[in-house]
Amino acid sequence: MTDLDIISSGSVKLNKLSYEVEVDGIKVPMRYREFSLLKFFMEHPGEVLTRTRLLEEVWDRNIFCATNTIDVHVSLLRRKLRSQSFRNHIKTVHCVGYIFNS
Repeated sequence: MTDLDIISSGSVKLNKLSYEVEVDGIKVPMRYREFSLLKFFMEHPGEVLTRTRLLEEVWDRNIFCATNTIDVHVSLLRRKLRSQSFRNHIKTVHCVGYIFNS
């Protein structure tokens, strides 16, 4: 494992190899899609990510699903991280998508 395998933002550590997320040293269980979504957010801090781009990049490019799928997964991700000290890092950009502030 190298430093390239770990993404850190504040109290959050994401391990790309083991698919584990830690917040303040506590492991937070994630489903595959939640992990992939958080990873994408953490790889693009400060960038406004549209729902369409998230669907294309995190989900299969050939899949057709409603953009509220993103909203549901972001809500689940926020709920899992809210129980830890990681709060309000994923902001909603009204009518556009989301932005991750590290």
